[in-house]
Amino acid sequence: MILARIFAAVIVTALLLSPAAAQVNPFSRDGFSLSNSDIAKLEEATRPFYEDATVPLGTARAWNNPESGNQGTAKLVERFEYKKLPCRRIQHDIKLKKMADPFHFVIDRCQVADGSWKFL
Repeated sequence: MILARIFAAVIVTALLLSPAAAQVNPFSRDGFSLSNSDIAKLEEATRPFYEDATVPLGTARAWNNPESGNQGTAKLVERFEYKKLPCRRIQHDIKLKKMADPFHFVIDRCQVADGSWKFL
């Protein structure tokens, strides 16, 4: 499953570098996808990382969705600036009910002028 993790990381990186990255779900690809309710749980878990600048680096928050059986953890890895925008790097370890091994994603988001957080 190491190859699956590497493949997932390559796909996410390719998606994030595309011009339409803001409209792409970085957690979706063939054989791996999260439901809307999974995404809602994940977003709920990571919300403090974006809203509270005092959350310590290394803080991890777990989420789980009894509806889908999927679960994961999100960890605040880094705060940084990109083109003068405040950014966050979040590490996601996601375990799908139907898969034996967890998937690992590292996602960067930056806060734009309207206050929303966009994928870098």
